[in-house]
Amino acid sequence: MSDSPPEQIPGPILITVKPKGTIVIHGAARIEDVEGNPLIIPTFKQPGVIKLCGCGRSANKPFCDGSHKKE
Repeated sequence: MSDSPPEQIPGPILITVKPKGTIVIHGAARIEDVEGNPLIIPTFKQPGVIKLCGCGRSANKPFCDGSHKKE
């Protein structure tokens, strides 16, 4: 066993679910695949914001690419 303290997560992270399906994470987050490998987070218009696809149409899953707007 390690004597190092567990990794601390500062404060609550705000997650907003938009009506068209986008899931917006406000603040720092680490996104991993099912094997625990970190995913490279694309750059969005707002620094510190991560947008995940909730509609299933994105070509860049799990990240949103705006495909939900093409209805």
